[in-house]
Amino acid sequence: MKLARVVGTVISTINVPIFDGRKLLLCDLLAPEGGAAGGYLIAVDTVGAGVGETVLLLDEGNSARQILGEKDAPVRTLVVGIVDHVELEPAATTGEPDEPPKPARRTRRRPSS
Repeated sequence: MKLARVVGTVISTINVPIFDGRKLLLCDLLAPEGGAAGGYLIAVDTVGAGVGETVLLLDEGNSARQILGEKDAPVRTLVVGIVDHVELEPAATTGEPDEPPKPARRTRRRPSS
């Protein structure tokens, strides 16, 4: 799954039949905090998303085809949700890697006499 913002609609008058009556959306990929992650995807809309909305993308061809019920369709990416908000843990927003846990202190056992 990926987060993205819908930035436009793709119009294709000549296409394979699976796309007839389906909206294709141009989606810019987002980082978890909402900034641009770089890159874009064209996705088949399954939820009625519109330009400016943050969406959840399913970018796995086999799963996408299962949702559409078309096992041989040339589809890889679907819009499967409209995101209300994303909650991040405080450590996830700092950009600083978490400090690795310190190893447990090992003590050497003395043989009993």
